[in-house]
Amino acid sequence: MTKNILRLVLGVVFLVILLQVQMSSFSTAGTTDFSNFNFKEYLNKPCVALTFDDGPHQIFTQEILAILKAAGAKATFFVVGKQVKLFPDLLKDIAASGNEIGNHTYHHLNLTTLSPQEVQEEIKSNEVLIKQVTGMDPRYFRPPGGHYNANVVDIAREDGEDMALWSITSNDTDRPTVDYICKRVLLNVENKSIILMHSGVQQTLEALPILIRELKKKGFSLVTLSELDEGGPKS
Repeated sequence: MTKNILRLVLGVVFLVILLQVQMSSFSTAGTTDFSNFNFKEYLNKPCVALTFDDGPHQIFTQEILAILKAAGAKATFFVVGKQVKLFPDLLKDIAASGNEIGNHTYHHLNLTTLSPQEVQEEIKSNEVLIKQVTGMDPRYFRPPGGHYNANVVDIAREDGEDMALWSITSNDTDRPTVDYICKRVLLNVENKSIILMHSGVQQTLEALPILIRELKKKGFSLVTLSELDEGGPKS
C-alpha cells in the first residue's frame, strides 16, 4: 500500500512538472516584441464621424443601422423629437446598437427666428423625450439647417449640450447621384472630419456602403462624435 501511494505521489509531481514546462514553452513561443510599438500613434489613429440628421426614419434608419453593423462602424444620429414620438422603438434600436444619439430639436425649426424661451423649449423638450425613451441624456446638439446665434449656443450649453456642426456636407438633401455624394465626401475628408448626411435619403443609403469601404481603405476608423472628441474608437 505504501509503495502504491508513493508511486501515485511521484506520478502527480511528474505531471505537474511536465505541464509547467509545456506552459513555459508555449508562453515563450507566443511572446511578441512590442519594443517598436508606437502606442501614441495607435491611440491617434485617423478617424471620422458619420452623422445622420432628421431621423428616426420609418424605413431607412433600420437599414442604416444594418449597414453600419455589417461594416463594424459607428455613427451619431441627430434625431427630431416629433419623429422620436412617432418611432420610439427606432430610437431604442439606435441606442442598443452602440451608436450615439444627438439632439436636433423637437420640431426642426430655424432657431434664429425664435425667442430665447422658444429655443429653450425646442431643445429641452427633445432632450426630455430622448431621456424617457433611452434613459440617456444627449451630449451633443445640432441646430436645424446649421442656423444658430449666440442665444442658441448659450441656451444649449446651459442645458448641458455641446453644439456640433460639421466639416463636410454630402448635400444629400438635394437628392444628387450616389457618385456625387461619394466624391464630395472622399475628396474633402481628413482626420477628425464630421460628415453630414440625412436619415431619409435613398441616395445616402446607397452611397453609405461605398463611403464606409473607401474611408476604411484610406485608413479611417468610423466613430461616434464622443469617440472623435476623446481621440478615437473605444476598441
